[in-house]
Amino acid sequence: MRNESVAVLDIRSYEVTFFLGLKGANDKPVFSDKCTEKYEGFSKDGFFDVQSFREAVTAAITSVRQNYEGIIGKIFVGAPSAFVNVVTKGHTNAFDRKRKISEQDVDALYESGLNGLLAKERCIRRSEMYFTLGDNRKYFNQKDIYGSSSTILQGALCYYFINDAFYDTVSTLLRDLGFEEVEFLPSTLAQSLYLLNEKRREGYAFLLDIGFLTSSISVVYGNGIVHEETFDCGVGTVLVLLMQSLNIDYALAEEILASANVSGGTIPKDMTWMSERTEASFPVATINDIIKYGLDELCENVEKFFAKYYGEKQASVFAGNPVSITGEGAVRIAGASEHISHRLNRLTEVAYPDLPYFDKPSYSSKVALLAMALSGQKKRSWKDIFGGAKSKKRNG
Repeated sequence: MRNESVAVLDIRSYEVTFFLGLKGANDKPVFSDKCTEKYEGFSKDGFFDVQSFREAVTAAITSVRQNYEGIIGKIFVGAPSAFVNVVTKGHTNAFDRKRKISEQDVDALYESGLNGLLAKERCIRRSEMYFTLGDNRKYFNQKDIYGSSSTILQGALCYYFINDAFYDTVSTLLRDLGFEEVEFLPSTLAQSLYLLNEKRREGYAFLLDIGFLTSSISVVYGNGIVHEETFDCGVGTVLVLLMQSLNIDYALAEEILASANVSGGTIPKDMTWMSERTEASFPVATINDIIKYGLDELCENVEKFFAKYYGEKQASVFAGNPVSITGEGAVRIAGASEHISHRLNRLTEVAYPDLPYFDKPSYSSKVALLAMALSGQKKRSWKDIFGGAKSKKRNG
């Protein structure tokens, strides 16, 4: 593609965005054209309406293509956490004698680790939490071990496997639309590496992505995701609660949510919210209680997640690192970060791209995916080296 631009499809739980982008000044990602379309969405169990998804993707891609004169042969697709299974593995390759570690040695470590998993799903990416060379030192950047002499190479490795039905639905659709090559990127990994700096990730880091119909919590260490889980709750959950509790329609629920803020303290009982479009009015305290109740459902899921994986070790795991909150919910539910902090008894912060005009949490996945797609443009794809677990087993 001209100007070394890339094409990316960001799939969120209620909308899809197709865009073109390239590297700008200081290697920062720049959007050249984009289009967003809504559809019926998905849950942890899959798409609610595949045809709705197909129509939204087709409309978004067609819109951008109308303004682009070149040929777009390859597309990068953000795979949501609901369709990605993260598997971690400690793996070691030993050598007959000391040798200088090379990029090929690291690739071989990944390949043998993947083969040992005997996974049935398709592996779309791999990353590392860290490497070691037989000593106690952790190397968080694999380039730091190149040229070092050692008889062993060890890695705390992460493999990202994609759901079969999701892969087939998306790849078939995009090839029908004329894309010769489709590469999937784990969306939460892209966001973790882009939003959380390297120093933060050298200890346990946490990313809570609040979407529209689904949300996810990721534990990040080094350049990999340690644990991850998706929940069927988000902005839509709060809107439904407002509709049901106040007996109102969707448009009025959106108006209420857009003007509400749950970050404050006690609200006077006589304070009233009034619609600018209709004659509807409701106590602000009642509205805030409903929104907080919806957020509490998400918080309960997050609490269960940490109890499941860390139990009594939570205090040491969380020491010094806040929960970074991003996604649509960090913007559309004003005060969400403060309420979640109080509910979880954890420090929180809102994470967003450091990019002019796109410095909002709702753009996190788009900017992060573009950055990941651009970062691999001049490198040999790891899939060229060992192809992914499933492609070798079923397509070989």
